[in-house]
Order: sequence, then structure tokens, then C-alpha cells
Amino acid sequence: MTAPATPRVVGASVPPKKWDERTSGADPYAGDLDPPGTLTAHVLRSPHPYARILSIDTERARRMPGVHAVITAADFPEDAVYVHSEGPHSDRRPLARDVVRFVGEEVAAVAAETAEQARAAAEAIVVRYRVPRRRPPLTMDAASGRRAVRLHRRSSGEPNVSVHDKGQWGDPEAGRSAATMSVEGTFHYPRVAHACMEPNTTLAHWHADTGVLELWTSTQAPWFVTTEVAHVLGLDPARVVCRDVAVGGGFGSKSKVCEHEALAAALSIASGRPVRLAYSREEEFAATKPRHAFRVRLRSFADGDGRLRALDARLDVDNGAYNHYGPSIMKVGVKTLGSIYAPDGVAWDARLVDTALPPGGQFRGYGGPQVAFAMESQVDELAERLGIDPIDFRVRNANRPGSTTLSGARIGSARLVECLEAVREAIGWDAKRRDRRPLRGVGVACGMHGSGSYAHGGSNRSDAAVDLFEDGRVRVRFGGADAGTGQRTILAQIAAEELGVDVDDVDVLMADGELTPFDMGAWSSRGTHMGGHAVRKAATELADTLRDLAAEKLGSGDVRLEEGRARAGQDEIPLGDLVALSPDAQDGVLSHEASYVDPRMETFGAGNPRPNVSASYTFAAHAVEVEVDPVTGQVRVLDYVAAHDIGRAVNPAMVEGQVIGGVVQGLGAALGEELLYEGGRTVNPAYINYALPRAADLPPVRVVLVEGDEEAGPYDAKSAGEMPIVPPAPAVANAVYDAIGVRIRDLPITPDKVLRALAERDAVPPRRYRLAVRPSRWWIELLRRAYPLGVHRVLHGFGTRFARRAPAREVEAVLRPVDTGEAVELTASGGTPVGGNTDLSLQRRQGLAAPRTLVRLTGVPPLRTITERGDGSLEIGAAVTLDALAAATRGNLDAVADAVESIASAQIRAVATVGGNLAQAKRCWFFRNGFDCYKRGGVTCPCYAVQGDHRFYHAAIGGHRCQAVTPSDLATVFTALDAQVVLAGPKGHRTVAIGDFYTGPGETCLRPGELVTAVRVPAAARERRCVFDKLRLWEGDFAVVSVALAARVDGGRWDDVRVVLGSVAPTPWRARATERACEGAPFNAGRFRERLDDELSRHGHPLPGNAWKLDAALGMAVRAAGRMGDDT
Repeated sequence: MTAPATPRVVGASVPPKKWDERTSGADPYAGDLDPPGTLTAHVLRSPHPYARILSIDTERARRMPGVHAVITAADFPEDAVYVHSEGPHSDRRPLARDVVRFVGEEVAAVAAETAEQARAAAEAIVVRYRVPRRRPPLTMDAASGRRAVRLHRRSSGEPNVSVHDKGQWGDPEAGRSAATMSVEGTFHYPRVAHACMEPNTTLAHWHADTGVLELWTSTQAPWFVTTEVAHVLGLDPARVVCRDVAVGGGFGSKSKVCEHEALAAALSIASGRPVRLAYSREEEFAATKPRHAFRVRLRSFADGDGRLRALDARLDVDNGAYNHYGPSIMKVGVKTLGSIYAPDGVAWDARLVDTALPPGGQFRGYGGPQVAFAMESQVDELAERLGIDPIDFRVRNANRPGSTTLSGARIGSARLVECLEAVREAIGWDAKRRDRRPLRGVGVACGMHGSGSYAHGGSNRSDAAVDLFEDGRVRVRFGGADAGTGQRTILAQIAAEELGVDVDDVDVLMADGELTPFDMGAWSSRGTHMGGHAVRKAATELADTLRDLAAEKLGSGDVRLEEGRARAGQDEIPLGDLVALSPDAQDGVLSHEASYVDPRMETFGAGNPRPNVSASYTFAAHAVEVEVDPVTGQVRVLDYVAAHDIGRAVNPAMVEGQVIGGVVQGLGAALGEELLYEGGRTVNPAYINYALPRAADLPPVRVVLVEGDEEAGPYDAKSAGEMPIVPPAPAVANAVYDAIGVRIRDLPITPDKVLRALAERDAVPPRRYRLAVRPSRWWIELLRRAYPLGVHRVLHGFGTRFARRAPAREVEAVLRPVDTGEAVELTASGGTPVGGNTDLSLQRRQGLAAPRTLVRLTGVPPLRTITERGDGSLEIGAAVTLDALAAATRGNLDAVADAVESIASAQIRAVATVGGNLAQAKRCWFFRNGFDCYKRGGVTCPCYAVQGDHRFYHAAIGGHRCQAVTPSDLATVFTALDAQVVLAGPKGHRTVAIGDFYTGPGETCLRPGELVTAVRVPAAARERRCVFDKLRLWEGDFAVVSVALAARVDGGRWDDVRVVLGSVAPTPWRARATERACEGAPFNAGRFRERLDDELSRHGHPLPGNAWKLDAALGMAVRAAGRMGDDT
């Protein structure tokens, strides 16, 4: 028999399977399925970070219209606890029983005919809680306090320490003794959201007649879902099946059970109907399991020859409220210390700390990125101390092929050195470090990851089946799921390779219950290794059967399978025709199933503290070039090169896609992403508040595939999925240090941290705000100082009971006036004016507005025009879209166009209107995200920004009880242009200066029944030069700081000067003293800086975390002034 020698399909960049269905929207996700009788579910969640449940009354909810089922913990077996990390680590129930331990924990769930009915019924459930007087531990430091509330009784015996692991590998003492130097520091890696495009969703259908539970669920690992659901519901695992459905990204979050599956299943059993439970975007951010935050205190030792000798580490891991896979993730973090390089020894002291926050969970990289951030940063520090190039230092210490790491990994192929040399060349490392450019730097970092992991019993095994049909088509049946990694395509390529068919003739059925054989799913980068081996084995064995059948039919033993045919010499037969020749064929299908058990993987236990948990290990080196803006502190990534030792790529295009995606996620964590909490509640549970990098923020990512043999892998392949997220953060941190000489050890590297670090480096004294001689600020300062002394606790715990809340109701009518008069009349009659509806729709969702009637202004012709009036002023209709405004002002009022083009996205600008932008509500993330704050709930409520995260979107000048700012960028630039706002109401028209239009942060002087009809830019202002600049965390974000300058410039002399700062005060703030100092005089940059600096100090009253905004505003204004010269 003849087997294929040179791969034909494997190694080719074939298009993804189901590409047309996925890109056309035809591929169904769980949320798209709607079998007859499907109910909608809603979950009631805990509002407290820790409380005792005294009682749950569901009677009213059960009687409400449309409700078919209500479940609580009482509807599950009393001992129902998820398996998760198994044994004593299993600690979470499907629904809270007796105690809630984080805001958002599931307490009850409802299934009803509509989403509105389900939500209303959930809100009707009465839960009586007892909240302890002592505050629950919301940080790791608070959790370790002597009097801290204990969330669980743990076997460690330490307060709120779930697992305490202390140990060493090798001989760290010998390494310390041989070292000639060491570096030490503490590194912080924050909680980060997965931000999957598809929300977690399950459709459950219980068939009482057969006792079968069907699940269509967004998962990477159907086996874990069916096993866990069967376990907590007391069902036979064989009767719980998952069905094949599209999955819109997982990144680890969906690699195990995700809690919603069991709730949907229990509701379906209770109601006897199919039930769909889909998380909202807010639930995705606030209630799912993020990456664990790590604090790594590391000391690294090296000798004079540039050899890494020892590592001493203290790891504190924020477990959140429950274990889930925290013990395993901490273990992988520890293993990272003994994996990438080969020191003499490693010692660690690791604690998994319980906090009253959402529990952490699986995330791409699984503990590796957090520890690698510290390690790779200190590798650079050691290299600098030794005077060795960072790449050369890593080359000296890289693990070589055939070696065994301190953590027990038996390495086959290892091409880390080749990866380092590849990025050295690709990014121009040597030249860039030699020919320095100010404020630019290059950095490098490495990583190592396994191909699969023997972390659970049976995870070294994968089964697959291959079917050949009489028409010659092939079907692979595989029990794992493709969450966007391309595994479906990879398995099709392997089957096509072995059977000699076109890959287009291969279908792949995945995760379809009894039809697909055993596999534990896609996690730990096991998909290609385990699934690839299994499918290859099944296809190879089926191919041998086909050759035997063909040999008998064709009378020749030398049979080749190619182009869908079996060939022997000049004779051939279609493969489909061989099906009928086999006695094993059934119903026109010849099937073969095989099981692959990896012989190299080892598991923990059985006296093996250093198991070789993976069959092969992939290595990578990433290099990045950055530019740091010393004025704003913003870091811009200019170039990125990622070299990966992946063995051989089964599908190079997909490998490159995995690498690019991982790099982007890693850059997000490095430069912006961070889940924020206040009182245990998520502050930024939405894309609009979460610094996820947008496409426009990203650099080109160039991928170098370093290929070669790997005996352990199918077709020499090694893993690619998780490795790319490990190096980006330390590579960026190293590049930032290279650029400005400042090392940031606390991710993400945001502008505030960079400016503070630069100020410390340069010994810049802090501003003095002279509050003692500013009586107008005394009571605000007194109130702020009183917040931590009990005022906040009283306002939050007692005052919010009286908070006003907008009623939830649907819009009853949308009215479309044809002229301004009718629009005013409809507004005066109780209608709510709306332009592009980009903010009002969001306010409705956020519970800030509940209009019954909308008055659509976009159909009123006068409001959609831009007119040059007889007096030379420019009148801009309130319903003019932002993109139309940008087009009209580009070339004559460029500052306006620049401001517009910095707003949101092109899609938003195409519908958002000028009036809507000016009148939008404040964007404070506490106000927007449901906190009963002073402006949302009333005077008895606190301002959560005072003690919460206020670094970016809150006032540093003039803050009052509320610390929010006006979010409109147009407001800032129009203030610099002395614009007037034209209003119309029941009493006629009036015109107000834009400075008078705002009465507070995002608050206007509009009277009942009034609406904005136009904005006028005076003729004189149009003659001024005007520039606009904006600091934002991502492309399209709201301003953190903005600057608009305007003046008549003639021969260097400035007249009619306007200096306006946005997002630093409740309303756009004019630096009037600075304006007067510049008026009628030649511009002098030094004098301008001095006067504005002094004015900011005289008026500033920042919160502890946002004083840096005044420094950024000063620098931005000085830079903007430089653009005002005669040549601009």
C-alpha cells in the first residue's frame, strides 16, 4: 500500500470552513435558534458583595403574566456544587444558597414568554439579605487583614487564602550564591475581560418523554458543559447532549462550564419548554469570570557571564469569590517561573486569595502572561545592569532542544534562539538601538507554552470518526468545538490529506452529542495536537481500508489515494464506489472511529511533582517599537514583530491569524484594558467604557513562522493559540523603558502612570493649589476628606434608599415633524427630541431616560442645513450629522472638522447630530452604569468618583458634589469660537452663548419644551486661527483632556485669544487669565506656559488620581499654541 509522502493539503492556507455562512450571517449561533415554544430567561443577581440570604419570596413572580418557571437554589440538589477544580476546591453552587459572595452572583432565575416579562418577574422576587457591618474584602490586602470577613472556611487555615503553595525546583540557593547581582520589584497584572463578540448564550430543551436534555450553547468544550450540567442536576451524563452551533469567540472563557448552561437547563426542566438564556453585554463584563489579577514580587539573580542563576517569587493571585480553576491557574503561573529559561533554581511562595469580587477564570495564556510580565521585565533589567544586549542575554539563557526544564517539561524541538534572531532582524533591532530617536524605544520579550495539558483525567485522549459516503464526500465527526480558532478547517485538511480528497469535499461535524465521539474540547492549546492526531489516526486507518478494498477491486497492491480516487497504475475507482464493496458499510456510509492517547503527557500526582504535562512546547519572541508622548503620557505602538516556533503550520494563514489576535489582546492588557470595581461592583461593564484596542489603534503586526520538525506533533505541528498573548505586555514595558528610561510595573501602561513616572524621574514638585486661601473650595474639600471617614458609607448605605429612578417603559410613539414649529409643539406637549438616537437609546438601556414619545428632528429640513448668514456667521442646524459637519468645515474651520473626526466611529458620525452631541448626558461611568450617584439618584446619594476610579473622565477643576465633566468635543471647540446656541420653545426663540448653555456637567439651560435648533459661529470667530487637540484612551473615545485654542494671528501678534480646556472641569473651561496675558502681544511660548501653569494651579482642585490631567492639559495647550503660528 502507498501512503502520501509529501503533504498536499496540510501546510496550505486553505480558506476556513463555513466561511460563506459565517460572513453572510447564515451560520446560526445559539441566540439565533428559536424552536417553537421557546421561553426567555432572566437571572436575578446579588446587589451585594457579601451578605447572608435570609429568605427568597418568589410567589409574586410566579403569578406574573407569561411566567412559566422560577428557580432558586432550592430547586437543585442540596449538595449540587460544580466540579471545577475538583475535590476540596469545588465550592460554587449553580444558584447562591444562604450566602452571596460577589455583586452579580446568581440568586434566582425566571423563564417567561418574553424578555420583558422575564425581567419584570425577576425584579418582583423579594430577597431579604443581612449585610454584615464589616466590609467584605474587595482587595487582596483587605482579605488578609486580621479582622477581614472570611468568605469561606479554607483548608489552608489562613484568612481568605484558598491555596498556599510554597516550594522550589533545582537549587536556588546555589544560584543565589553564584550570582553577582540581582534585581527585584513588584509587578501588577489587572483583571481583564475576554470581550467575546458573542455573549454567553444557552438554549436548553428538556425532553421529558426520553429523559434527554439538549443544549445549544456557546462553548469551547462541550464535554465539560454536559458533565457539569449533569452533575449539578443529578442527570445521567449520557442523556445530556450538546449540539453543533457557531461560537463567536471564547479566549478561554468558554473552555469550561459557564454557569448559564445549568440555569437554562433547570428552567427548561421546570417549564417543560425550550429556554434561552443569553447574557447582556453588561453581564458579560460584570458577571462572567475575567483573567485573574496577579501581584508578583520577584527577585532575579544573574552572574557576570550573563547567566540567569535563580528566581525568588511571591505570587498573590486574586481568586475572586470562588475557586473555579484558580488553583490550576496559579500552578501554571508558578510553572512559568521554571519554563522559559534554565536557571539553577526557582523558589516560590504563592497564595490564592479570596476576595468578594467576581471569581476569576480561564483566559488565554492561563496564568502565564501575569508571571511572564514580571520575568521578562527583570530579564531586561539584568541585561542592562550587566551591559548585555537584551536579545543576547535571552539567547544565552534559552532552553535548548532535548532539555528538561526546572518545572519538568521535556522539550523536543525548541527554536527560541531562532525566534530571537528573527525579530532582531525584522524590526531592525541593532540599528534602532544604535541610532537612537528621542522618545522611541524597542523592546523584546519571550514566552513558552505547551501543546495541550494532562490537567484532567482523560485529557491525554481524543477520539475522532471519519465517514465516507457513496458520493465520495467525507465527513469528520469530532466532539470538540471551534470557537473561532479554525479547528474545523484544520481537521478537514488532515482528513483530506490522508484520504486524498479535495478539502472542499470534507465536512466536519463538531460537538453534536451522540453523533460525535469523545473529546474534551479546545483549551490549553490542545486543539491541533489532540484533535489533529485523532483525526489523522482515524483517517489513516480508513485510508488503509480503502486501499485494501481498491487493491482487491483493481488487482494491484500499489494503490494511491488522490483526487478522490483510488489509483493503481492506469486503473482507478472513485472512493465513493468503494463504500459498497465494504461489508462494514451501513446505509451507504463507511465509517471508522479511532482513539488517540498521547504517550508523552504526564499528570500531576502519583509522586510526580514535575510532570511533563504537554507533548510538545512552542516558543516565541516578540519585538515592538513604541513612541512615548511626554506631554500626554500616551504610548503609541509603531511596529510589532512576532516570531513563533510552531513546528510546522497545518494552515499558515490561520496560524498568523491566531498570532495577530493574541498580540492584539496582549496589547490591550498592556496599554488600556482593566476591569474596575467600586464597592465590589463593576464600574466599566461595556465596550464604551472599556479600553479595548480598536482597529485604528493597532500597529501592523508582522508574523514570522519559524518552522521545523517536531516528532510529537501531527505533521510536526505545535500549538499556536495561547502563546501570542504572553510576550506583548513585557515587550511593551521594555520598549517604554528603552524610550524614556522609566519602568512601569503596573499594567496597564496608561497616560497617568507614564506622566507620574516621568515627574518622579525628573523630581518635578507637585502643584500647590493654595486651597487655604480659596474659600469657595473649602466645603468641597471638607466633604471629600469626610468621605473615607464615614460620609460615603452613610450616603451609600442609607442615602441611596431614597434614590430616584427612571421607570422602565417602552416608547409608545415616534413622531416626525416636518418643520421647526411642529417640532417645538410636539416637544412642548411632552415629546422627547431626538436626532441620531445614538445617546438616548443608550440612556434608555441604562435606566436614565424613559420617554414615551420621541420627536424625530432629522426630517425637519431647516435643522439639517448649514448656512452662511448675511452677517458672515455660519449657522449649523441641530440635526446636521457629524460627518456632514466635518465635510463642510474641512478647509475653513479645520478645528471643528478635527474635533468631529475624533468622535466615536465613522458609523456613529454618519447618524449622530450636532445638537445631540452638544446636549448629550454626562459620561461618568458611575452615572452611566447604574450607580445611585448624586446626579442619578439625588442629593442623598454619594458621588462614587470621589473614592472610585476618577483618573480619566472626571473634573480636576471646579468639581462639586458631582465630579463629572461635559463630554461634548464640539462644546470645547465651539467655546473657542464664541459660538451661540439657538433655542426654540413654546415662548419663542432665544440665543445663548455656548458658555451659558451649560449649567453643569452634560447639563444645559434648556427649559421644558425647548430644543436646540442651531449653532452659530460668528463671522469674527471664523477669521481666527483655531486648533483642537484631544487625549483619549482609544480611537473614538471620549476626551480625557481636550484643548481648543483660537486667536487672530498677525505677524506673530495674538488678538481675540481663546484658551479652552475640555474634560478637566464640569463645563468647557476658559483660561481667562492666560487669554488676557496673550492678548495683543507677540506670542511667547515660555510666557504662555508660565501663565497657564499658574492659572491651572490657582483654579485646580483635582481628586487624588487625576491631578495629572492638568499637566497633560498644560503640555497639550503649549503644543497647540505652537501650531497657531503664521505658517500653520
